[in-house]
Amino acid sequence: MMQLSHKKWGKLASLGAVAVLSFSVLAACGDKADNDTAKTDDSKVLATYDGGTVTEDQFNTELNVMKFLQPTYASMMDSSEIKNYMLDQQIAYNYLEGKATDEEKKKGAEMATEQINQLKGQVDQEQLDTMLKDQNITEADLTTYMTQVMTAVQYMSDQVKDEDVQKEYDANKDAYITAKISHILIGLTDKDGKERTDAQAKKLADEVKAKLDKGEDFAKLAKEYSDDGSGANGGLLAEEEAPVNGYVEEFKQASIDQKVGEIGDPVKTQFGYHIIRVESRTDTLTDKVKDEVRRTLASTKLNEFMEKELEGITKSKEEFKDEQPAATEEGTDSAPATGTDGAVTEGADQGAATEQGTSTDKSGEAGTSTETNTDGK
Repeated sequence: MMQLSHKKWGKLASLGAVAVLSFSVLAACGDKADNDTAKTDDSKVLATYDGGTVTEDQFNTELNVMKFLQPTYASMMDSSEIKNYMLDQQIAYNYLEGKATDEEKKKGAEMATEQINQLKGQVDQEQLDTMLKDQNITEADLTTYMTQVMTAVQYMSDQVKDEDVQKEYDANKDAYITAKISHILIGLTDKDGKERTDAQAKKLADEVKAKLDKGEDFAKLAKEYSDDGSGANGGLLAEEEAPVNGYVEEFKQASIDQKVGEIGDPVKTQFGYHIIRVESRTDTLTDKVKDEVRRTLASTKLNEFMEKELEGITKSKEEFKDEQPAATEEGTDSAPATGTDGAVTEGADQGAATEQGTSTDKSGEAGTSTETNTDGK
């Protein structure tokens, strides 16, 4: 049976620090009346750890919260592997919340509120109530979970030293550079779907660059010539700076090397030729970047805790097991149903990568992998 490591499963089941932040179907959470009338939990204890226990009711509530936050993966969460990871995750968050200081808990609650406020208004209240009811959870359950996750994140962030932040930044500086980019893409396929040769694309790109050198308007030429969706926006890929590390290598390097405000020579990528103008760029360790680096290191620390320390603080834990397939009349096992451990492993890994990837439409914001067919980023 294939076993899922914490690191591999983290793409999907880090439904702690990741899914909560990326979830986009959540309205206002503020009514905590359910907490005021909390019912007694006398359900079965599934796990014990240094400082507490996890009951069956608590586990099922968190599992239902996960299904609500990530409905795409809801069916996967009935797998024994995922349930076992989710139980480990709940032990970890319970334990880390218990280790947090009052100040860290306060910050955790504030971050949870901030997340909730950012997600308000995505659905109407009636729809939200139906979705919550379908998973047998309340708004208070969501608030409690998000607060616990943010508290654990804050606790881990506070374990990161300033010198660690500087060391990580120096070692992986390109990963933290952000830039606001405009470009004109002369693609190997034009707007009408007609293919161009490399020589034809290069010739046209040089002609457009010559027009720009003579002072013609960049936005106007982008609308006229660019073969991706950014042309409608005057070539601007995004209103705010974005990490250049998400672009294909040639585009990324130009985004780093070109002087701000200058128009570079056409840059060739697998998508064609890009005429790039860097509108702005942040390549220093600002306070904002420090926070980003600290969160990255905190996430690493959380993964390391799950991998190396969780077993040491866990006293007892029930293991979930999938039901064995029924034997056929001939005495041989029937073929495993879709959704066995091996299938879940592949599906979970691929599903998470898809979700965290970038859209591959012609918006001018895609192209973070070699499989995209858009603007080459």
